[in-house]
Amino acid sequence: MRSPRLETEARLPWAYFSKPSQKTQTRDDFPNPCGHAVRTHLLRGGQPAAAEARALPKPGCKNSSCGCAGHSRHVQAGTQPDPRVILALQFVEEAEHKCKCGGATCPRHYLAFTGFLLGGFLVLHFAFNALGLWPEHFQAAVNRSHALGALLPVLEMGSVFLPLTIHVAFGLRTLRRERLKFGVEKHHHGSDLRQWLQRVTALILLAFILFHVVTLHRWFGGRFDPSNAFSSASHAIWQFWHGQPAGSFANLLFAQFYLLGIVAAVYHLTNGVATGAEVLGLVSTQVAQDRLWRVCVMVAPALLLAGLVPWYAFAGR
Repeated sequence: MRSPRLETEARLPWAYFSKPSQKTQTRDDFPNPCGHAVRTHLLRGGQPAAAEARALPKPGCKNSSCGCAGHSRHVQAGTQPDPRVILALQFVEEAEHKCKCGGATCPRHYLAFTGFLLGGFLVLHFAFNALGLWPEHFQAAVNRSHALGALLPVLEMGSVFLPLTIHVAFGLRTLRRERLKFGVEKHHHGSDLRQWLQRVTALILLAFILFHVVTLHRWFGGRFDPSNAFSSASHAIWQFWHGQPAGSFANLLFAQFYLLGIVAAVYHLTNGVATGAEVLGLVSTQVAQDRLWRVCVMVAPALLLAGLVPWYAFAGR
């Protein structure tokens, strides 16, 4: 007399799961809650197909919710086990999420999203200031932007200062946890060196942005004069100390600090685009991630050149 196990195996449509395009193999080492084996079909490459799990009957089992299909003498072909059994199976051990976000939106998502907004502003800022090669065109562009009147502060707050505040707040939170240690836990693709440089450039950028805004922006009594745009910007960068020539050691020190800030901004942006896209789920495969990183590496020199153009343009003409 055939056992219930063999009878059920004969009735199950195994041919349905053995398509020519997907070679399958079976595995009996996934226990269900009562300790009985659950046969699962694995697709090529060892990836399990949860929808194809079938429980084998076990005579004499007293647990009515184990899903082993052995509680009836008449087992229907293709009978689905208890869904809780399938949900309880763990085929792949998930990596532990160690950012302690408590199940809410991960802070890295806020960093990635605001980083993209600030990156777009940085590119526009480089392009706008590159007009410094032609002082009259630069002055005309400044006049058009300030012609917006009361709308200009709203745009500055909504598109620059608000995203910057959020980005800095979550960035300092992450930096407080990871500090400048080499080889910390990360939730994206990339080497430990890239991640460490991302935090180092973040500190350089924070100091540079504070200095740049306080010394130039009108809200803080900065030196930039919209009616005399080119000359005021040039003196703020290359002649920070009044009464000393542009080539003096003190003024060159501040000019080189601007250069360091530009280099840090370019690296922080290009590496942040590559890692931020992975954090937001815009690229999910290893091939796509590597391709995006290569694109960022190729774009970085062009972006650095775009940042050096205004730095050179305002060089004490």
